[in-house]
Amino acid sequence: MAELTLLFPEWNALDDKARRFAAAQLGRYFLSPLLAVDAIEPVTVTTFGQTLNTFDYLIAGEWLRFVPGMPDVALGVAWPLAPQLQAIGAALGLNQAAWENHLSPAGRFDLPPMLVARTPIASTLEVIGQLDFITGKFRGDLFAYAKLSSAVQSLLVPGPDGSLPPVIETETLRLRQASATAYQVAIKHDWDAAQLKQTLGGHGFALANEREYEYLMGGGRHQLFAWGNQLPEDLNFLPNRFGLTVPLRRPGSELIDGDWAKSRAMTELPSGQDLLALSPFYRATPGPFASTQYRKIVRIAL
Repeated sequence: MAELTLLFPEWNALDDKARRFAAAQLGRYFLSPLLAVDAIEPVTVTTFGQTLNTFDYLIAGEWLRFVPGMPDVALGVAWPLAPQLQAIGAALGLNQAAWENHLSPAGRFDLPPMLVARTPIASTLEVIGQLDFITGKFRGDLFAYAKLSSAVQSLLVPGPDGSLPPVIETETLRLRQASATAYQVAIKHDWDAAQLKQTLGGHGFALANEREYEYLMGGGRHQLFAWGNQLPEDLNFLPNRFGLTVPLRRPGSELIDGDWAKSRAMTELPSGQDLLALSPFYRATPGPFASTQYRKIVRIAL
């Protein structure tokens, strides 16, 4: 598997058979031996007339998407503003200090191929897999589940009408219905960012650094928002070029590997200067750890 085939535009130029072979190899060599890839599904993402053919991987109860790498990607925002951003700056009444205080500086970066969780989860949770409550089969971190299997199964008792709630929580566990027959199993932790990163690293995962996050959530495009260089008019945001949607409503900021976090707590469409928090280039202080979220990644290094 040549490294160049995992970068744009070479990845998109592969035929279907070659892409499927590369996808299978990725799932085989870049994770902890404690984890297995429980499913690989092809995905086609089309946005603004451009198509990406990629794959989703079910790993330890979470779906991760393969995103090809890209060399020499322009990220961040420079001052003076480019012409296409000047209208936004004027509309928000922002000066140079406001842009520089809130947005990462411009630069060009080489980004590796990555697997990235499609959605963030609470920073106090560690997802370990999925349990099929019909067959009793668990897929994920079997070592971690072995210590919890009795407690998990005791929670999956149907009510009088034969149904189960979509979410079941205790002080130490959170079960979320992931399909008609399966629950995602997560452990609740009283830990900090260092312990979270250590646990992720032990399974081959990591937090994205700032530029990796900007690349993933911005779709690799040099624009202020994932959908372009214009202010949002409603809540219906399109997925970016990688099929990753901008999470508007969120309880807190997303952790990255660094001193900053991305975005902040939002319950509705912000206005004024707060709109900048929807940009992948937005820098925020992390805030209380328990209110933050994270999305795991796997860097593909050949």
